[in-house]
Amino acid sequence: MRKITYHLFLMFTVFFTACNAQPGKVQNLDVDAFDKSISNNQVQLVDVRTPSEFASKHIQNAKNIDINSADFDKQMNSLDKSKPVYIYCLSGGRSSRAADWALANGFREVYNLSYGINSWLGEKKPVVAENAEAQAAGLTFDDYLKHLSSAQKLVLVDFNAVWCGPCKILKPRIQSLLKKRGEKVELYEIDVDKNSALANKMNVKGIPLLILYKGGKEVWRTMGLAEEKDLMDKVDEFSK
Repeated sequence: MRKITYHLFLMFTVFFTACNAQPGKVQNLDVDAFDKSISNNQVQLVDVRTPSEFASKHIQNAKNIDINSADFDKQMNSLDKSKPVYIYCLSGGRSSRAADWALANGFREVYNLSYGINSWLGEKKPVVAENAEAQAAGLTFDDYLKHLSSAQKLVLVDFNAVWCGPCKILKPRIQSLLKKRGEKVELYEIDVDKNSALANKMNVKGIPLLILYKGGKEVWRTMGLAEEKDLMDKVDEFSK
């Protein structure tokens, strides 16, 4: 009986471990799980944002390997592929791409911080700031609210970044909206890199993020590539 019980236990242990290891799949971790996993200073922690973003603030012991740099592949390949690698960016988009690349190029264990350093900051986790002036700069929440409350029209706030590809695709749609509905709505653009504290306060988990305000109050928001027709419909709906 003991022998049978032991074998059942062993089979359960192997099955449980195999299910949780999930080989060949990127593991997306929330802030607490990511923080616990990187508590060992010897882990391979990679920040795939731009050097200026990294200088503004980053997680301690992170190595900056910009996913859009020409030598991204070379720098990633210099890491130990037999050891786990933990990756993050601003909101999770670039790190997801980097994590997929790492998995496809021989890394055995790949972990991605869900919603990036924005979620990390949202949980009040510590960061290192090489450029304190850049970190302190940016629009304050009070100034943001004042701008919204003083507007005579609807205000469409566009949270974006220079490096954001989808933001560039969305821009012509917004410009077309303004040409067709300019008497009803005005645009307020916010660069999340230059206004990280505000982006964190507004719970910006990903970009592009559009938020529509009426009388200083949020009435609608959408993340991703919104269609021009949907934008016009919302403006028409809330301008009545």
